[in-house]
Amino acid sequence: MKQIIITGPFRENEQKAFCNLSPDLECKFVEPQEVTVQMLSKAQALIGNVPPSMLVDQPQLEWVQLTSSGADKYVEEKNISKDFIISTATGSYGVGFAEYMVAMLLSMMKKIPDYLDDQKKGIWTDEGVVTTPYGKRVLIVGTGDIGLEFAKRMRAFGCKLIGIRRRDGICPKELDEVYSTECLKEQLALADVVAVCLPGTKSTFHLFDEEMLSCCKKGSYFMNVGRGNIIPLNVFLNEKVSNRFAGIWLDVCEVEPLPEQHPLFYVPNLLITPHITGGFHLDLTIEKIFRLSLHNMKAWLGDGDYISVLDRATGYCK
Repeated sequence: MKQIIITGPFRENEQKAFCNLSPDLECKFVEPQEVTVQMLSKAQALIGNVPPSMLVDQPQLEWVQLTSSGADKYVEEKNISKDFIISTATGSYGVGFAEYMVAMLLSMMKKIPDYLDDQKKGIWTDEGVVTTPYGKRVLIVGTGDIGLEFAKRMRAFGCKLIGIRRRDGICPKELDEVYSTECLKEQLALADVVAVCLPGTKSTFHLFDEEMLSCCKKGSYFMNVGRGNIIPLNVFLNEKVSNRFAGIWLDVCEVEPLPEQHPLFYVPNLLITPHITGGFHLDLTIEKIFRLSLHNMKAWLGDGDYISVLDRATGYCK
């Protein structure tokens, strides 16, 4: 009898669905922090995220389903055997990410943080002129599930939607134009809004350094919901860089959690949230992770093909 360890916030009916796939399968439901190396050594499959080091020297493993879309830590752990499949939850988080992105962009454009500060001070103040997403050129750097879900929502605001991806190809219907990464600098100079939705890979590490950020259009808005290490931790502490933008939002940082009282918290035009776009904050995200995991579990049992399989050479899904 095969055994699979399943972690994650799956409801009772979802747990039953996993168990009902095969009578010759033992499903062991545990909290992520309860998983041990010894426990893993008795299992042929895992649904959930454990420290990558725990997957080393597990020759019996056949398949690991991550409950995150990001998989950079598993790519970086070179001692993990390539004999088993790793699939990610790519495709599960797009809606949640995109809604936060729209909310934070509008918040910056409409000066909502200033009005919240005024309320805390107990003062009635008109903060003046605001701007609109209508007619703006929005550059989406990373045109996977998250980037395209964001594009769908920004379409309703009357934006011009431009995508940047690794390779040239057919432009997705959600976008007006798409370019390869070789064109990134010239497109940054034209964009009113830059939304970074990239995974953490060798090629994206510190991609948005001071030189790259200096290519951005003055007065534009910048958002990063990809990986924190895409941007050097302290680059926005340089006023020459941060003052280039009308507003900056970072949901991810190179160091997480960001230490208390870190200077980044006090950059005037910069908003920071503690990686709220990921995780299990949205019920729809959990439902999508369940559906994807169930599909791949069927594939593991011989029914169909895997989806969202990690390409360990690139860090992207195949």
